[in-house]
Amino acid sequence: MKRIAYYLLLSFFLIFLQVSVLPRLLPEYLKPDLLLVLVLYLGLTETCLRGGLICWYLGCLEDVFAGSDFGLFGITFLIIFLTVRAGASRFNTESSALLLILTFVATFFKGAVLISLLLLFSEAGRQWPVILTRLLPEAVLNTICALVLLKLTLSLRCRFARGAGVPGFSHLDRHYES
Repeated sequence: MKRIAYYLLLSFFLIFLQVSVLPRLLPEYLKPDLLLVLVLYLGLTETCLRGGLICWYLGCLEDVFAGSDFGLFGITFLIIFLTVRAGASRFNTESSALLLILTFVATFFKGAVLISLLLLFSEAGRQWPVILTRLLPEAVLNTICALVLLKLTLSLRCRFARGAGVPGFSHLDRHYES
């Protein structure tokens, strides 16, 4: 139950950053998706049931603030979670580099899923060119944000929550420890 509470608090903080703080600091065409990083982390660390439900919640939370069709990001995040979860057994999920690579690749995958869902289920099929033009800058920005979040999480976990059951990588590369 503690882990779910941490994820919910973290999701509120990330959506606050994504919707309120970062748009004031970055140009209009650069919009990171911080909840995507949390979805990827959940895909690497959580069980299918708990992680799937949390990812569905994260997608619905993003739907509220994105102004899109309700459920669009919910199903997108769930598909991304299940895809990462299916491949997680083949990789070293404790690797921080894997999270960064996954963030870059998953941004393009998210764009492909969004375009597919919009073309299949929405009359507004003209949104795909906008999504395509913003994928590369968003992928780079998401990867940079994932790196910053990784460093911040590691420093906070080492400083305040060592052994307190706070979700996080139990062992990170020495490259990211300082």
